[in-house]
Amino acid sequence: MAVKFNSESELKQYKILNFNLKLEPFNVMVTGEKKFEYRDISDHWRSRFYNKDGSLKHFDYVKFTHAYSSKNPFFICEFKGLDVVKNVHIKYSTGFEVNFDDERWAVKLGEIVLKGNLK
Repeated sequence: MAVKFNSESELKQYKILNFNLKLEPFNVMVTGEKKFEYRDISDHWRSRFYNKDGSLKHFDYVKFTHAYSSKNPFFICEFKGLDVVKNVHIKYSTGFEVNFDDERWAVKLGEIVLKGNLK
């Protein structure tokens, strides 16, 4: 079971991978329903996930923020690793869909440890 936190300041000692999301994916992730975040295999994302020597960067947690303001809703969950996947076709309870056939990175997410600025 994941350690729960009361504020972001308690997480300062940990390595956190940050993502900004549109509202539809945010809404299915903040509930814990969507357990993977998919990203294109590109040089941009490779530099975010991997060190120059090719080793995976260390992350303890992943922070997802709706849009780009620090005042916007966010949640932080456990980082459980990174895989390459293809042929993903999922429809979530809200109607939001993830559909792709090509290879993409899948950031594996664990339990949510903190939520903030939710209305």
